[in-house]
Amino acid sequence: MKMEKEHNLLTKRLLAEGYTADKHPTNVEVGRPMRMGASDPLDNYDGGFVYKRWWIHRKTFKTPCGLRCEGSSCMSDLYYMGMEWSYENDLALIHCPYDKADCPLKHPYMREAPVNKYHCDVHLTEEEYQYEGSVEELKKLRDDEIEQEAAEFSARRKGRTCRHHMRYDREAKAWSMRYDPNICATMGCAGECPILGRKLDRKRGNVFYDIKMTYRRYDLDGTLFEGQIDTHVEKGARFLERPASMDICRNIVKLCGEEIERRVKLNRFHQELFFAEYHGRQFSVEILNIRAEEKESRDLLQDLRDIKEGATIVHVSDAQKHQKEGKKKKRREAQEKKIRKLEKKLLEVGYHNLEEYSLDRVHADKWLGLERIEELEEKRKKLEREKENQPVQLSMF
Repeated sequence: MKMEKEHNLLTKRLLAEGYTADKHPTNVEVGRPMRMGASDPLDNYDGGFVYKRWWIHRKTFKTPCGLRCEGSSCMSDLYYMGMEWSYENDLALIHCPYDKADCPLKHPYMREAPVNKYHCDVHLTEEEYQYEGSVEELKKLRDDEIEQEAAEFSARRKGRTCRHHMRYDREAKAWSMRYDPNICATMGCAGECPILGRKLDRKRGNVFYDIKMTYRRYDLDGTLFEGQIDTHVEKGARFLERPASMDICRNIVKLCGEEIERRVKLNRFHQELFFAEYHGRQFSVEILNIRAEEKESRDLLQDLRDIKEGATIVHVSDAQKHQKEGKKKKRREAQEKKIRKLEKKLLEVGYHNLEEYSLDRVHADKWLGLERIEELEEKRKKLEREKENQPVQLSMF
């Protein structure tokens, strides 16, 4: 099946001027091939010819409102509304230095774009580039202004701000801050915390929670136990990948309980909850006992009460330890199997008959050691002597 892509405007213009894939201007090149052995090299992923990036990045572009910018500041190869916004289609994009979302001069699709609403289409021009009054200068001035506003915002809050938690609203042209201790945990924050106004607790821990699942055993349908409802509780699940300051952990418990529940349900139980909501399957999950601890604690009396009520109790750390030991056992058994196979080969061919830098010889040196190699060599020689001294059966014919 032939796969074709419409030629871009650059390619259409060059073909109309008589250029071919073998003969074209030096500032362009043939795009990436769509498949090996294509009959037409211009039938490719890029729609034919593409500008050489070092050349196009030095060219001058112009916005609909008359601002000039360098090609290196533009964005290319964006697909939106069935169009390819690229240098080759004379539809490169620039972030509007005025942050205007509803500018009537720019392309209508960019005015309607929910994500790219601050983007503006720019077009190649032969006008000379000047930094004064350019997009780059206006962007620099705007960035400096935004930084000044950030400093003023922090001063109004007496320095109790952190850039990791600050956000700038381009529509409202204002800074705001929303403290999220999850960010602190991800960043590995330690030492002085400007938001709390003190040093973080040097003790490190994690956020633990329990998961209670209640579900119908559909695998028992058609048996005497049809309709059985089971309860399974996993205790001591960790929320953070790495330990964090106990201050951060305690703040996560205070502020992020709903976020923890949402993440666990979305990441782990999405399929089960989908079938429960839309297909009537009996399944529910609860996130319980969210807590901040230096290390996992266990309530044995509560475990006994849960077991008495018919729940199956599993501690995540025990399950992980068992899984780790199982993997370790499998690796050890696999390694022992490799060693037995190598020893068998040494008994058959001999260590000194292996090629000097062969993998078998390297493994023999690493896994067996000199003493074991000499022992196998002696055993091999003994087997050879026994084989040579075996009586030979003669035939009368």
